[in-house]
Amino acid sequence: MRRQNVHDEQAGWLTWLQGLLADRGYDVTSARSGDKTRLALDAGIAPATVTRILTGKAPDLEVQVTLSRFLRVSLDEMLVRTGKASDSDFRHSANESGQTPVSSETRLTPEELAVAAGVSKEDREWFATMVRRLRKQDDEKGSAAGGAAAEG
Repeated sequence: MRRQNVHDEQAGWLTWLQGLLADRGYDVTSARSGDKTRLALDAGIAPATVTRILTGKAPDLEVQVTLSRFLRVSLDEMLVRTGKASDSDFRHSANESGQTPVSSETRLTPEELAVAAGVSKEDREWFATMVRRLRKQDDEKGSAAGGAAAEG
C-alpha cells in the first residue's frame, strides 16, 4: 500500500510541475520541443536534473530552492508538493500570518500596491507617486529589478 501512495505523490508532483511549466511557456511533455534544454538553461539547473525531475523524482533541497525561485512559488509549497514536508511542518500559512500573496504575473497599480502593503489612507497618494517614479526610472534604465521590487 505504501508503494502506491509514493507513486500517487510522484504523479501529483509531476502533474503540478508540468502545469506550472506549461503556464510559463515550457512544453516539457514533447521530446522534440527543446523546452527541456531551455528550462535547464533558464532555471540554472543541469539538463540531467531536469530529466530526472520530469520522470517524477523529487529534486534535492538545493534544486527545489532554485526551482521555487525560478517558478515563483514558495519553498514550503514546493516541499509539500514533492512530499518532502507536510503542511503541518510549517507554523503559519499565509492566512494565519496576515500576509497577502502577490502574483508577479499581474502588475499591481500603485494604488493597489499601497492597499496591499497596508499604507495608511493619508500616505497612499505619496506612496503611489513614489512607486510611479521608481517604475519610470527602471523603464528609462531598461531594468525591471526596481519595478519588480516595488511590486512586492
